[in-house]
Amino acid sequence: MTTSIIALEKDLFFSVKIRDTLRHHAMEATIARTLAAFEQGLNATPAPTLAIVDIATIGVDWEAAIRAARARQLPVLAFGSHMDLEARTRALKAGAHKVVANSKFSTDMPGLINRLRDTVTKQGVSNAVEDEEDSEFD
Repeated sequence: MTTSIIALEKDLFFSVKIRDTLRHHAMEATIARTLAAFEQGLNATPAPTLAIVDIATIGVDWEAAIRAARARQLPVLAFGSHMDLEARTRALKAGAHKVVANSKFSTDMPGLINRLRDTVTKQGVSNAVEDEEDSEFD
C-alpha cells in the first residue's frame, strides 16, 4: 500500500529529493509550492495521510499550512534550520507533531515518517507528541 503525503516545499531541487526518496519507500509525495496548492492537496483523492512542511519556506504562510493539515486530522512533520529555534517553537505551537533539523530530515526522511505514523497510530493524531529523540535543534 502506498502512503500519500502532501508536502509544502518551494525549493525545486529539494522537492525532487523528497519525491524520489519517498517513492523508494512506497510513499507518494505531492509537492505544493504555495499555501493554496497545499490546501488543494489536502483535499486530493486519494487523501494524504501525512503532511510535511518546510518551516524555512519564505513567502508562504507555513503556519497556516500546519493548521490546515491538523484541521484535517493529519500528522505533521516539519523541518527547518537547526539554528532557528523561534521557527521550531512556532511550528509546534501551530500544531506540528514533530520538528526536526534539515540534516535529520534529509538523512532519515522515511524513518521519521514511519515513526511519526506509528506514534499517531498508538496515541491518536490529537494526542501524539513530539519525540525528542529525533530533534537536533538543541
